[in-house]
Amino acid sequence: MQDYKRAINQLQRDIDRNGGEILLRLRKLGEYLSYQDAALLPTAEMKELHERIGELRRQLPESRQQVKRILQTVAGNQELEREIRRRKLQITELSRRNQEICEAIGRAAYRAYKSLPAPTRSHDALFDTLDRQERGLADLEAEQESIQARDRDGKFFRIFRETGRSVYLKGLLSLRRKAVAKSYNEVGKKLCDSPLKDELKGGGLREALAPYESNEREISSLQGEIDKLQAEMAEKWNDLKNLGAHRSHQKRVREIESEIQRIEARLQDTFEALGTLFRSAATEGSEDAETAALIRQIREIESANRGKKKKIERLNAALQIESLNNQLGTLADKISKLEGEIEARSREIETLRAQMAGGEREIGRLQKIRGSKQSLQRDTKQQEGEEKE
Repeated sequence: MQDYKRAINQLQRDIDRNGGEILLRLRKLGEYLSYQDAALLPTAEMKELHERIGELRRQLPESRQQVKRILQTVAGNQELEREIRRRKLQITELSRRNQEICEAIGRAAYRAYKSLPAPTRSHDALFDTLDRQERGLADLEAEQESIQARDRDGKFFRIFRETGRSVYLKGLLSLRRKAVAKSYNEVGKKLCDSPLKDELKGGGLREALAPYESNEREISSLQGEIDKLQAEMAEKWNDLKNLGAHRSHQKRVREIESEIQRIEARLQDTFEALGTLFRSAATEGSEDAETAALIRQIREIESANRGKKKKIERLNAALQIESLNNQLGTLADKISKLEGEIEARSREIETLRAQMAGGEREIGRLQKIRGSKQSLQRDTKQQEGEEKE
């Protein structure tokens, strides 16, 4: 019985697999027919399916091209972002270098200013603060030098007395030098954007300005490149917006890919429908070599499935016979048991009937002794009267 069940399961798997093969060949048949001239198809329904397949096919390249454009545009934008970041880092580095150069420019400009025979008010306005700071710094340095010279004289009490002043001056000089350096930097910055730089000569100013101006030209060039890249990036984002992918390109790509899958599924279903109709309507002479081969394969597989289904019917019949035989055996056992019970009951009935017959005979014998009821009652009443007397 188990062997039959395993055989049925295997045959059913074979039938299911063959069903898949039939479906595959029907779709191949429909796909093949979709590339043929619709006028050759025998029915209007087939021609309509042929047209529907053409429409679905036209939708596929459009959807795939959309996905390709979205991915290419996003990749292009990512590359543009990298290029923009790279140029911004270059600008940051050049700006940092120019910050350092500004101090050198300020010092060279100050030397040129000090060499002017007759500075203008514009010159004085630019350098006034720095000039005062330089004079103050010079005074502090002179005082420090004076203290150090006296210390070298070796007079102990004067050295002890002036040491505190010397330490104070050292700290003050450090702060003033930093302030002066900052002022040089600020003057350098202002001068770079001022026409005064063309009026000042000497002091190494031209040489100090050269790297700054070179860096500024490079910064300007890089900024121009950034502007172009950002404009190109804006165009690409506009393209993404038109494609519906500006908020989340991944989500849009998934949507389009899902639509592509739906179109492809509809195509396969339509191939199957067209193949099924053509196979049903095909007659001798209406098939070319390709369609004839596919239809022959389908018929062969269907024939094999019919044979397998027939085997399944036979195996199921054998299983049912075996099951019915088992049921009949059980019923026979019940009948035998019931028949045994009936036989025992019959003997019991015969015994009871014999007892009843004996009882009836005894009643008859006793009735003869008793006589009739009326005479017995009459005799009984007579006897009761005599006893009363």
